[in-house]
Amino acid sequence: MSINRTMSARRAIATVVASLGLGTALLGTTLAPTAGAAEATASSVARSSMGIPGAVIIQSAAFPGKILCSTPADDSLLLKTVNTRDLYCQWLVVERADNTYTLYNPAKDQVMAYTGGDEGAVVMADYDRSQIAQEWSWGGQEDWGGRALQSFMDSGQNVDAKSRTGEGPTSGAIRTRGWRHGHQRELTWNTIAL
Repeated sequence: MSINRTMSARRAIATVVASLGLGTALLGTTLAPTAGAAEATASSVARSSMGIPGAVIIQSAAFPGKILCSTPADDSLLLKTVNTRDLYCQWLVVERADNTYTLYNPAKDQVMAYTGGDEGAVVMADYDRSQIAQEWSWGGQEDWGGRALQSFMDSGQNVDAKSRTGEGPTSGAIRTRGWRHGHQRELTWNTIAL
């Protein structure tokens, strides 16, 4: 990463940290610990020199190798194959004062948000401190190591990696699903530090 790009990334991160009301605290102390952190191995996640400082990828516990990504084209989120160089797949997990998290994507310069309702869309939105739809929390760690990524607006709705029409990973836009509706593994995720 060039010095200019590194400085630009640090300025962008500092700006979002300040806008989230975290003051001038060091970035490393404002990021939440990675929930359900998986042991990253050379075969599962290749280290990249192009990563955002302090970023994580959010990997499906049901579909290893599939990660949560924003898109440059619109406000939807998709599952993509792990590519640590894809900046749209890198997230800053910023802890809020109420033990919830804001998931900020520096490439998109937006945060992840829940649109509401059962099987509601998960989208990217401009940050608005007053929007509870932009707050997330992690469920307890399951036997298989993953944790549910829950909307704080409706903790019964979890980010879902499963296809609506089959048993594999979704190829469409990411939505939520209730914990008790179907298999739960598809509703769990691991964060992996880059």
